[in-house]
Parts: sequence; structure tokens; C-alpha cells
Amino acid sequence: MTRTGVRRALAPSESIHAVKEAYIGYTVRAEGRLDPDALTTAFEAVCRAFPQLSARVEFTGEGAVLTESDSPPEVRFADGDLDRPLSGLDLDQSRSLSALNVVRDGDAAGVCLAIQHSVADAHHATAILSALWSCYTDVVEGVPLDLGRHPYPRSLEDLLAERGIHANGPATPLAPPATPRPEPVVRHVVRHRLTEAETTALANLGHREKVTINGLVSGAVLLAEAEVREMPLTDLIYRYSVNLRGRLTPPVGATEGTNVLGGVGFKVTGGTAPDAVAIGRAIGEQLRAGLADGSVQRSILDMFSRPAAAKPWDPKLALVVVSIMNWGVVPPMRTPDGLRLATLHSASRMREAGALGGYVLSTFGGRIGLDLAWPEGDPSLPRRLDCLREQLARLTL
Repeated sequence: MTRTGVRRALAPSESIHAVKEAYIGYTVRAEGRLDPDALTTAFEAVCRAFPQLSARVEFTGEGAVLTESDSPPEVRFADGDLDRPLSGLDLDQSRSLSALNVVRDGDAAGVCLAIQHSVADAHHATAILSALWSCYTDVVEGVPLDLGRHPYPRSLEDLLAERGIHANGPATPLAPPATPRPEPVVRHVVRHRLTEAETTALANLGHREKVTINGLVSGAVLLAEAEVREMPLTDLIYRYSVNLRGRLTPPVGATEGTNVLGGVGFKVTGGTAPDAVAIGRAIGEQLRAGLADGSVQRSILDMFSRPAAAKPWDPKLALVVVSIMNWGVVPPMRTPDGLRLATLHSASRMREAGALGGYVLSTFGGRIGLDLAWPEGDPSLPRRLDCLREQLARLTL
């Protein structure tokens, strides 16, 4: 297929990430024998099966456009620091919207699948990551690959419209990329991972108190942030993502849409006890109400149709926004004998001015992990990590 074979305008929920040139890295720590040729073959097969990985973005007079590329995604192997999974990678959305970067240190390797955020959110990308490792296992074991070819994923706007969900007003056109462009900000994360026992204890607490894992972790994060910032809880704005795929009728498959998310804003009220369980319960109650009235499903649409009204916080308080991207439970990943995938964590690179930090929550291998995704060298990270550990420990004793 030639470059002109596919060409479509990005929807606002997609093009906002193209404007920032936002790449997210999904990195697993591999321990044992890793075959570079087999991994390259597997990645090439996955790119053929999911054509968005081999696409590119260009800007025209009508905005950002997704089209096919003549340049294959980069595959890179190099020795280096496993905690810097994007190092040495040349990411350019005008050439390709994905890349595979393997950083090796002895018998361990950080294998990072980087995908431009406009064509895949985390639930989409981790499904592709699972397919990559399944293909790798088949290549190593001599099993023929047959992934078929998936269609290009659809935008949130299209998926919601066909289900009768629309914004409360017309979309506001996005501004083109700023000139000159901000320098890319790379976030190599600091990670706190619960043990299996701690993960089980947290899940049991949630069952007893009828509070979700997301709610409990969110409560712990808000308490830690209030302590680090030396601010009242009620002065913090909490923002988190909601995967809408299973909340729509009919449901949406993991790779059928690009960014099938809702965005929720929450504030702790004065009547809420400064306790992670109480805060988590309040978060859950608000979420259920928002899903019932459709405001969560419409949240991203409304952000582009009436930006000021859609934000449940005062823009002047932007410096006290606490955000979590919830990746949920990551799909299982097959590996051949002699290779183990020990951990999963995030990384990111995007062009933005005034970069802030945030959290990424995921469950991998039966253990909950929380990434502290702050610009490199942020002096608050050591204390922030200590406070977070203390808050989570209170929930898992």
C-alpha cells in the first residue's frame, strides 16, 4: 500500500497529542536470554498487523493528518542504563509513530515499545505489547506467525457518535503547533511497586470497605501530595483517566480505538475525613454518578467543545493539579523458556512548556506499581516517594 492508501484527519482527542509530539514508552524488564533477531522479526510482524504503528503524522492547513509512511519504525539495541529506556531513540512523528528500543545491561534488558499517543492509549498499547511478546515466543519456538491485519483504530469521537453520545457543543479547533517548538521533555520514572502480599492486602481492604483499588491508591496519593506540598487536601485538584471500552454499549475492543478514555476531576470536600479509604469512597461515588449521567463518557468531547466549562477546576490552580493515568491490569505476556518479564513501567517524551509531574498506575504480574513521572532531576522526588510509601504502607499492613 502506498502512502496515499490511508489518509484521515486526526480528531481533537488525537491531534492534541500530535501537537505535543507525545510518545509514551511501555517498558518491560526482561531477564534471561533475549534473541535480537527474533524480537526484530516479532516487531516487524506486529507492525504489519497493526498499521498505525507504521503510520506518520503530518500537519496541513486542515490540521493534523494520519497517513502512511515510507520509513519503517526504528528498532534499536544498545548497552546502557535500564532506567533510561528512551535514551538514544530518535522519535520523529513525521516518519513513524512507533519504535522499539532495547537497552541491555548484562543478562537484563529494558525493552521499550514507544508509541505516539495520538494513535494509542495505554490500554491499546499494552494489548500490542502483549501481542509483541506472543509473537516473539512463537518465533523462538518455531511457530508460524499469523496475526492477520487489523484496521486502523478509530477515534473516540467516532466511537461515541455511533453510540449516540455527543458533546454539548461544537468542537473548538485546536491551535497549530507553537513556533518555535518547546524542547522535548523526557520523563524516566521513579517507581514504587507493591509486593504480591501488599497487593493482596490492598485488594482485600477494598473488598471489605467497598472501595476500588484506584480509589484507595488515589486517596494515598492525595494524602502524600498534601504533605509534600504542605497544603490542605481541599486545595488539591485530582484528575484521573477512565477506560471507557467496557463502559460503552456495545463495548470497544482494546485496539479498536485510539484514546477511548474519559477524564474526571475531583476535589476533597471539607466534610471528608483525611483518610485514604474515605477519600477513595468519595472518588468512587462521584465516578459512578458521572457514568450514570453520561458526563464521564462525554468529558473529553466537552473539553474540546467548551474548554473553560469542562474543567472542574480553576485554571489558575494548575500548579496544584494531581494527575494519575490508570493503565489498569496489564494483559499477560508469553515468553519462551529462559526469559522472564519482571516489571513494567512507563516513560514519556513530549514537547511542552512548563512540564509538570504525574503518576501512572498499573498492575503487572499480580503486583500494583505506581510510577512517579516527573521531569528528570526534580528535587521533590525523594520526599514524594517516601511520603507515598508511608501512605500505602498504612493500607497494606
